[in-house]
Amino acid sequence: MRRHLILVCLLAALAFAVTSVAQTERSNLVRGILPAIAKAPAETVAWQNPYQGQRDAILAGEKLYRQHCAECHGDDARGRGHSANLRSPSVQNAAPGELVWLLTNGNLRKGMPSWSGLPAQRRWQIVTYLKSLR
Repeated sequence: MRRHLILVCLLAALAFAVTSVAQTERSNLVRGILPAIAKAPAETVAWQNPYQGQRDAILAGEKLYRQHCAECHGDDARGRGHSANLRSPSVQNAAPGELVWLLTNGNLRKGMPSWSGLPAQRRWQIVTYLKSLR
């Protein structure tokens, strides 16, 4: 009897986990974001950009973008080769916190390095610039 109860509990937990993963994947599909961005922890969606809409931050972000990102993503941010088009809805639909998370962690499978060496302020400025490209 006890084994039966344990088995029922394990199956219920497994069903809950599968449902939770499916809901997250469905949510990301509805939002239309890149799979690399969708890997960001859920709490990053709520992170607020301290520089949102600030003209000086957009200009600083553009300068940083040209120094660190344009080589792969192009001067116009439309991507080169296998690099993502940063103007596309699959990037622009992401929350600013998700983009900062991606900059911080990189995506080595796709050739994007971690930019964790850049101060957080600089990463937020790059995101501010990217969001201005809408």
